[in-house]
Amino acid sequence: MKHICQLNEILSELDNNDGYLRDFINTEHIQAGILRLHVNDVDTQEPHPVDEVYFVIRGDGMIYLNGKDYPIKEGTSIYVPAGTEHRFQRNSEDLVVFYALASGN
Repeated sequence: MKHICQLNEILSELDNNDGYLRDFINTEHIQAGILRLHVNDVDTQEPHPVDEVYFVIRGDGMIYLNGKDYPIKEGTSIYVPAGTEHRFQRNSEDLVVFYALASGN
């Protein structure tokens, strides 16, 4: 595991691997990474068994939380309790989000 990561490197890895999520920390106690959705991409996340936090680095759109949409934009922080249905959607530009949650390892 690298101790220092650069956002542009993570986004390049996502481009090269055709993905939208990349953990850069995955230890016994914490999992953290970057989520990037292009316009019209689908966020396929399922509820997690632990609490999770998000921070929007760039972009805008909506986050769906338990049946309701909430607007998000650069600088928005989001707390998602364990077991909560959630997904990012309706972004009008690339959405780049930092996430962190307690690890299930």
